[in-house]
Amino acid sequence: MKILVIDDDLTVCKSCQKIIQKAGHEVAYSLSGHEALGMMEETPYDIVFTDLKMAEMGGMEVLRFIKARDPDVVVAVITGYATVASAVETLKIGAFDYLPKPFTPAEFRAVLNKAIAEREAIVGDRKLATQPAITSGFQGIMAESPKMETVFSMIEKVAPTDSNVLIVGESGTGKELIAQAIHRSSKRKEQRFFAVDCAALSGTLLESELFGHVKGAFTGATRNKPGVFEVANGGTVFLDEICNINTEVQSKLLRFLQEREILPVGATQRKNVDVRLVFATNRDLKTMVSEGTLREDFYYRVFVYPISVPPLRDRKSDIPLLAYHFLKRYSEDFGRPVKSISRDAMAALSQHTWPGNVRQLENVIQAAIIASEGDKLTYKDLPEFQERQEARFVTPRTNVELKQLKKELRLKTVEKLEKDFLLQALQRNGWNVTRAAQDVGMQRTNFQGLMRKHGIVARQLRQ
Repeated sequence: MKILVIDDDLTVCKSCQKIIQKAGHEVAYSLSGHEALGMMEETPYDIVFTDLKMAEMGGMEVLRFIKARDPDVVVAVITGYATVASAVETLKIGAFDYLPKPFTPAEFRAVLNKAIAEREAIVGDRKLATQPAITSGFQGIMAESPKMETVFSMIEKVAPTDSNVLIVGESGTGKELIAQAIHRSSKRKEQRFFAVDCAALSGTLLESELFGHVKGAFTGATRNKPGVFEVANGGTVFLDEICNINTEVQSKLLRFLQEREILPVGATQRKNVDVRLVFATNRDLKTMVSEGTLREDFYYRVFVYPISVPPLRDRKSDIPLLAYHFLKRYSEDFGRPVKSISRDAMAALSQHTWPGNVRQLENVIQAAIIASEGDKLTYKDLPEFQERQEARFVTPRTNVELKQLKKELRLKTVEKLEKDFLLQALQRNGWNVTRAAQDVGMQRTNFQGLMRKHGIVARQLRQ
């Protein structure tokens, strides 16, 4: 973001500049309204903070100039307590928010973060309205942030080769979509693509799934069954969450990586197959090697060309694009007339930390479409975000009302804390309930009881 601070008090300008720079944005300041207008003629700013009362030119005039020149610039006014009424008046002519003096760094950051989210929502709306072709994405992946552009560049480089690829990222970031993009960009694109969730199968079942088995190899093996590697011969196999593969199957995979031969369970004759392997994990494999749960030689075979997929919270510019992508898809699927997302709803989506990443955003949009009553998805259709808004209550008039409100706020705070605690524990452990409970030091039954209280179903979040 490019941000301009206008105030005839140098101390205020310097303080705001320091906070904005620390947040990672470009910032300039001016001590005069007239000088600021000249700066805005030369540089397009995303956000402007302007003092309301200045000697030469007041903030009201600055605001009118900015809104006439570019209505999409987000303007927040800074004012003394004596002119709060005037600040409220500026909201009617286009100001986004106001900040009374004196203010603390935390109060300034709160308004700054809201202004950034508002600007991101505006830019997202404009981009989607003027560039419909962008919804095609890259090989079906909806993203345009610089970090994802880096991922796309890495895909284009490695796809034409037969190199093993390791995709690293949190659950819900779209690792399987990356694997599919590699396959579709490769010389194997006309052949089959198989995805195997290693977390969903025990060691014996996973071995049978990958390598196949012969009749009579174990109880229930009533016929020969070819494995995924054999069926996908000539194509690509995606092994998701390889951190869940036991060391015995790791050793057999290691031989396959070295020799490109498979030995079905119970068989005596090896078979040659040609498949390209793409791996994925949400855990640090090097740590697993030091813990003894991952073979070191297997690690080096897998860690050939790593692609790191950033979490959604680190690429917030993709949120409007993804939100509209899911809105269009599920509005059509559900037969609902929802065509757009309101500004406050998009700001809430942009500010959220998304512990469940893109998968969580998709689920939220689905639920919001179901809850919506018109052709626009609004903030009230996002119930889980409403508790994030600050000071959305009427100030109590009596001590009894004050006590009741304090009780309600404490309850909401605890519930929010519990829910975030659960989601982050699950996310860290690949949405595996047993591992998450062990990680936080709780009994599994107690952990599950807390999940039920908050309506969290791990298998739905993993899908």
